[in-house]
Amino acid sequence: MLLYREPLHRRTVLKALLLITMISGVLFCILNTQRGVYALATIELLTAAYSLLLYRVVSRTRHLDAWILAYLLPFLSIMMFALAQPGTSDSIFVWVFLIPQISYLLTGVKRGFMITGFYLLTAAALFYNRYQDMETMPAVSIANTVICAIAIWSFAHYYEQSRERYSRRLLQIAERDSLTGLLNRMRLAEVVDSEIRNAETRGQTMAMILLDLDHFKQVNDCHGHPAGDHALIYVAEKLQSAVRKTDYVFRLGGEEFCILLPGADRYSAAEVAESARRELEQGDFCMAGKPLSLTASFGIAVSGEDGHELVELYHIADQRMYAAKHGGRNRVIADDLEELHAAAFAVADEASELKY
Repeated sequence: MLLYREPLHRRTVLKALLLITMISGVLFCILNTQRGVYALATIELLTAAYSLLLYRVVSRTRHLDAWILAYLLPFLSIMMFALAQPGTSDSIFVWVFLIPQISYLLTGVKRGFMITGFYLLTAAALFYNRYQDMETMPAVSIANTVICAIAIWSFAHYYEQSRERYSRRLLQIAERDSLTGLLNRMRLAEVVDSEIRNAETRGQTMAMILLDLDHFKQVNDCHGHPAGDHALIYVAEKLQSAVRKTDYVFRLGGEEFCILLPGADRYSAAEVAESARRELEQGDFCMAGKPLSLTASFGIAVSGEDGHELVELYHIADQRMYAAKHGGRNRVIADDLEELHAAAFAVADEASELKY
């Protein structure tokens, strides 16, 4: 999807931090070498080299979370090592204020909270060990440092919490059909690709059911578009009640819907489709107190047997769905044989109309 996603956001932040780490690592290596802090200078040079290596990896990795931790934990541990060195400048503790910001930006609220808590407590212990003599560091300065660290931590926590909440909301708006609340066409490719891979890994199949409501234009023409909207909501509810919690129901647009059944074969998919067909046909949908008949035509395709990609499965399921329409509507077609029967029925029906 083109919409904002966490990995894209965090990948960008991580790459920026790696560039900063490379530059600052080389710079502080030079400065600490001049000051005679050779152990820290060596570590900083190695950190710069490590950041260069990570920069090349994170641009294309599919395991971004693991590489984020591979950067963040060593980086913060080296920071703690630097704080513990007696020869470093007193101003080195300003780096502590970066801990909440980069932890939350890179790992989110839950991990960010745990990482920040651990390293801030470690930094506080090192700070106390270094400045136990109150004459060296007045109480006011200690209070300023502690309060500032807590304030930055709180800001980072609530900012990231709000950002994640609004991101989820935006994602939900983009992925869902506004009328029925079902998943929309935008999510279809992503879900199909993922479920086909899962099915192939487990030695199973995935079934796709396409359905289109019969004569739905008449509902809009005779009863108005508000009635059509109510009918679509009703159909969405019926379809959701006909499937498992692990299945997916999509509204693809207009009166066309799609059902994905992970782990299902052709026979079980036909059972689900037939159950949904009966639910619609025998349903209790009413408009202005009068019952209104709703039926649909169904076409089924199965991964592995009918194709290995969305385009192939959709094409086959779509063909069978329209064969169901041409064969008299309000029926399920699950394979080529049924499609041939439907085609023969359509030809016979046309011949009968011509004869009489």
